[in-house]
Order: sequence, then structure tokens, then C-alpha cells
Amino acid sequence: MKTILKILLVLIVIKITILYFTNKNNPLNNSNNYNMIILGLDPRNDALEKTETTDTIIFASLNFKTNKLNMISLPRDLWLYSINNKINQIYPQNINNFEKIQSSFTDLLGQNIDKTLVITTQNLIDLVAVLDGVDVTLDKGFKDEKYPNPDYIKNPIPSIPTYITVEFKAGSIHLDQTNVSPFVRSRHSTDDLDRIKRQQLVIEAIFHKMFNPAYISKLNDFYKKELKTNISYQDIVNISLKLKQNILKITLNKIELPIGTTAKNGVIYYPNKLTNKQWAFIPSDKDYKLFKDFIDLSIK
Repeated sequence: MKTILKILLVLIVIKITILYFTNKNNPLNNSNNYNMIILGLDPRNDALEKTETTDTIIFASLNFKTNKLNMISLPRDLWLYSINNKINQIYPQNINNFEKIQSSFTDLLGQNIDKTLVITTQNLIDLVAVLDGVDVTLDKGFKDEKYPNPDYIKNPIPSIPTYITVEFKAGSIHLDQTNVSPFVRSRHSTDDLDRIKRQQLVIEAIFHKMFNPAYISKLNDFYKKELKTNISYQDIVNISLKLKQNILKITLNKIELPIGTTAKNGVIYYPNKLTNKQWAFIPSDKDYKLFKDFIDLSIK
């Protein structure tokens, strides 16, 4: 088995080498970073909820010099003055308009956004299934007694309970297609920041497993059939050519935003008042300068 995997890796390297000599005008040749917005979408149109808002929003920046994939989770309730709304409304206001989505996040982050990747809850379930599940370690367990019952959503009749109880205890957890969705989506048990941490655990577990050559073919099929994105095969080739032999040396770097209780102790904070009649995180300065400076320094 190891021999087969080595041969597969050699073939991949040979293919990339051939492409290198046939693609001298790589648009990424002078780039230091490749920036993406990853949007986690739980589209609902059922008896409980109708929504296209994004519950998970991640800024991912691949640094070609350090070979680090820097990932910063952004609170979905972060306020963006240019749209006079929370950033989880950027996608529903611009469905399938990747250019506008990227423009809005460029305005927020002060970084050019090259591409957008939209992952639905079903995409996540299917991806974890492709990888034969992933393992995470949860520091703080949680119990949600009002998790939407999938059976009721499919068939909303009085005899089926509207909600179910889901519980994850602290420690090692194996996540598969049966339990990954409540693990990352549960809202009533903990706050949004705890949910972000759980999402980061899953992303890290997926990242470390997806480079296993045994899953390359299945991941390729998953990419072609299921994902909504403007990342093309040519973009993947360009990134591969830019990385060259460093493609297998990429490390994941999770970065946490400094979130304060006041404008004086964080780049964003949660005020004790409504913003345009909504509870939201707001920047510590109205121009987002501290926020943008933190992002810029973090991805270098």
C-alpha cells in the first residue's frame, strides 16, 4: 500500500512539473498571498426556518513564503457599516454574485479577496463521509435541548417532535455524517464564540486528513460535483505551480481575533446597546483600522 501511495505522489509531482514548464505566465508568480472567503451555509426552507444566511465565515490566506494557510473565523454578527448590516447578510444579498461578495469582504478586511468557497451543511456531511470521519478533542462539552429535529424538518407533522436533544461530552470525539452537523451548528447550548471554536476543530481535522493520498480521487469527485465556488481547476494548478515542492509542507495556522468587552481592549467588541436595532459585534474604531491592521500583520 505504501508503495502505491509513493507512486501516486511521484505521478502528481511529475504532472505538476510538466505543467510548470508549460505555464510560465502564472498570474501568481508575483503574489505573496492567495486570499479566500469560506462561507458555511445552512440553507433552510422548512417549517422551522427560512434562511440563506451564513453561520460560518472564514478568511483564509495562503502565504506562499511561509507555506502557512492562515485562517481567521469572523463572527457572523460582525457589523459592516458599508452594507448597514451584519456580515452574515453579505451572501443572501448577493447570491451567486462572487464579485460582489468578494468586494464586500475586501472592504471589511482591507485585503484583496481572490476567490469564494461556499460550503453547505450537506456539503460538510458529505465531505466528512468521504474522509471516513474525522477525530477532534473537545475541551468543554455541551448539551443542546432545542436542536431542530431533522425528521421533523423533512416531515413536519404533530407526531414528530420539533426539537431533539444533542450532547457532546468533553474529550475525544469521532465525527461522521451522523453527528458532524449538530456538532458545528448547535446554537442554544453555547455562545457563537464557542461554536466558532468547534468549527475550527472540524476544519483542522479535515485539513490534516485531506492530504492523505488515499482520498485524492474521492475528494476530486466531491469538488467537481458538490461545491459552489469560483475556484477553477486552473486556479488550483496555478497555486500548485507557485508552491512547487512545498505543496505538502503547508501548515494550518488558526488565528483568533482579539474580541473585547469595550472598544479599548479588542479590535472588535460587543457593546451593551443595539446597532440599527440589532445585537452585533462592532469595530473598536469606525474605520476598522485596528481590525484591518491585525488582519494584515497576522497573515504575513
